Amino acid sequence: MVGLRHPGYKMELNYNQELLKSLLSTLREHRPECAFMEAESIVLFASKYHPFIEKTSETVPHYKELALGKFDVLPSDERLRDRFESIRRLIRRNRGEPE
Repeated sequence: MVGLRHPGYKMELNYNQELLKSLLSTLREHRPECAFMEAESIVLFASKYHPFIEKTSETVPHYKELALGKFDVLPSDERLRDRFESIRRLIRRNRGEPE
């Protein structure tokens, strides 16, 4: 069973249930601690009443940042230019580069 926060998420995952099952199978093969995750069927539900708990721990697998953060910032609007610069800083931080 998978509880979701928004009905749109439920609709999207309903269309991709076979893909979700396949991903769970792949995860079981590659991660021993996930061996218990065998699913014959998947039940998805949207719940606005369930108190979801935010997890702050890191997840596996880790992905390397593919963006380079190399782009021209041309907007004349200062707020928009600042936003682009903050995106560039985030990309560089995710790549482990100095800002």
